[in-house]
Amino acid sequence: MEKEKGQRVLTKKRKAILERLRALFLSEIKLDQPYWETKEELALYEEIFGQRILWKWQSVLKELSLLRWQPPEGALLDWGCGTGVAARSFCRWALEKKFKVSSCFFWDRSPIAMEYARTLLRKEFPRIQARVVDRNRIPHKFILLISHLLGELNDQGLEELLEIAQRASAILWVEPGTKSISKKLGKLRESLKEKFWVVAPCLHQQKCGLSEDEKNWCHFFASVPREIFHDPFWGQTQAVMGIDLSSVAFSYLVMDSRQIRKPSAELFRIVGTIRRFKGYSSFWCCQATGELCLRRYLHRHNAWLSQPLKKGKAFSTLAKNLGEDPPLCIPLQSPEESLESIKKGAFNPERPSGEDRVQV
Repeated sequence: MEKEKGQRVLTKKRKAILERLRALFLSEIKLDQPYWETKEELALYEEIFGQRILWKWQSVLKELSLLRWQPPEGALLDWGCGTGVAARSFCRWALEKKFKVSSCFFWDRSPIAMEYARTLLRKEFPRIQARVVDRNRIPHKFILLISHLLGELNDQGLEELLEIAQRASAILWVEPGTKSISKKLGKLRESLKEKFWVVAPCLHQQKCGLSEDEKNWCHFFASVPREIFHDPFWGQTQAVMGIDLSSVAFSYLVMDSRQIRKPSAELFRIVGTIRRFKGYSSFWCCQATGELCLRRYLHRHNAWLSQPLKKGKAFSTLAKNLGEDPPLCIPLQSPEESLESIKKGAFNPERPSGEDRVQV
């Protein structure tokens, strides 16, 4: 990492690397070769793109905590790992929640990326076995982590990935929040439902209400650390990349091979952008009942909506209805709070039978 007077800087060489990577990411060409040619490129990717991906994973894992979802036992498989952001994010979350992770496997078409990801994980989590895996020798029982792959895969690559996904105990899949990528992920949700139960972002097992909507799509915005807005390095990055630091959109899908019970009908997911007007706000609500609707909430009855969110402020998309006359709602901020609206054991995976079974 190059520094000047204690600060990170983007040298001419590093700017050139960033511009090349950005051009590759924005192109629609499906590359057969890895993006990265050197460890220097991987380090720069980790420093910038990796951090933005990290914020997305942190937001997803926070939502899973609110749902009190507990991952199944087994190894992690970070497929298309890049620098291993997904695996390290999951391990930090698991350590905080006291979930056991004994081993992590990495696969990427770039050999230097696999080794780079393995090294970073071993450095941060020396007690977790970190291994590079052969694509033909997948662990028997595993949680599959997928991050930012849909835009890169050709038909053959996607078919291979879905074959691996069918063997997983659970799937955590995070992608950019673009309309095209979100729509692709929504279609994959429908095909994977034959084996898996949807944990998030959906609170239901029905068909996605946005799947046939040509204008709207399922996406969310990650919480961004506020300190980056005062960091000259990120200011330089924003200028070179032409990005909005305060807006990190993503789409995601979490599925579990174990069956789960229905959440309370009071719960809903805030989808996309909250649009604020004089005296009221409106946004899409994906209900636990399977209904999708655009709802309007008056600010005088929902004070939390009257104040624009500050840059980087953490925000939950999981919310609960408090009343219908007038319409009242509030976002959930802690697992303890969510217990007030979720039936006991709602998102604790079980294997119900008979009339208790959730129907897809």
